[in-house]
Amino acid sequence: MVECVQPKPNETIADPSCGTGGFFLGVLEYVQKNLKLSKGEMEFTKFHAFHGWEIEKSTARLCLMNLYLHGIGDLKKTPDIHIKDSLKTRLEEKVKIVLANPSFGNSSSDIPTIDEKQVNKEGFFLRKDFWATTGNKQLAFLQHIVSMLKEDGRAAVVLPDNVLFEGGAGEIIRKKLL
Repeated sequence: MVECVQPKPNETIADPSCGTGGFFLGVLEYVQKNLKLSKGEMEFTKFHAFHGWEIEKSTARLCLMNLYLHGIGDLKKTPDIHIKDSLKTRLEEKVKIVLANPSFGNSSSDIPTIDEKQVNKEGFFLRKDFWATTGNKQLAFLQHIVSMLKEDGRAAVVLPDNVLFEGGAGEIIRKKLL
């Protein structure tokens, strides 16, 4: 997936479900193997390139440790890894690349909705930038990933077979993507 998006120097890379940081390490390996970075580009990669969200505190700590052991961050400044539900977070600054393997299945947490009336119901939160309300986590993440990208950004996402061929929200999202 990293080879498909071909990261370039000074590009921001996000993973809204980063786990232990596997995609970030894949980017580092790709960069080290394929690119010759200037001192400034190496500094950017070390301190500013990676942005992640992980809902589990212990897993986020493993991500930070993993990145540190591979030369990302230092003892004073860590990579931008947040311990929170990324679906509830709108990015102020869009990113160039998103790599993600979001959890599959129906949402066990709150459901993002485009309907302001549903927000008053328990278990819903508003995402005006989404195209469809769905409890299907992978469809919610797909909408979130598109919302994270700069206009000329790129994404590679692991999704179950046929998720975009579902009716309802799947059909709405498929048509928007096309």
